Amino acid sequence: MPKTFKAFRFNPELYNNFKQLVSASGYTVTGALEKFMTVSVENGILTFPTARSLDYEAQAKILLAWYKQGQYWYVGEDQEEISIPGRLLTLLPLIHSAELKAQIEKALTKPKRKS
Repeated sequence: MPKTFKAFRFNPELYNNFKQLVSASGYTVTGALEKFMTVSVENGILTFPTARSLDYEAQAKILLAWYKQGQYWYVGEDQEEISIPGRLLTLLPLIHSAELKAQIEKALTKPKRKS
């Protein structure tokens, strides 16, 4: 399918920084923008990570690491025990990273071996 050309104006510094970032990931600028548009259209969403969502992702990464090490509970701020799998399920819709979501889903759906 042929591509149509549309001109965009970007801040030159922003464009160069973005170009370096996407090239390090194996994309071209056009390829990265096209991938972003494709995923947005397929999912019907347009969301950007916020400081709050990044906090949720950091929390999820820590809990996922603990869960993978065999820890299933932790003590919350109110001194009550909290289920790690339950908390990960609660965090799942708040996480923007598709890779992190996939890791959590894989860990939670992986059957545990019986000792």
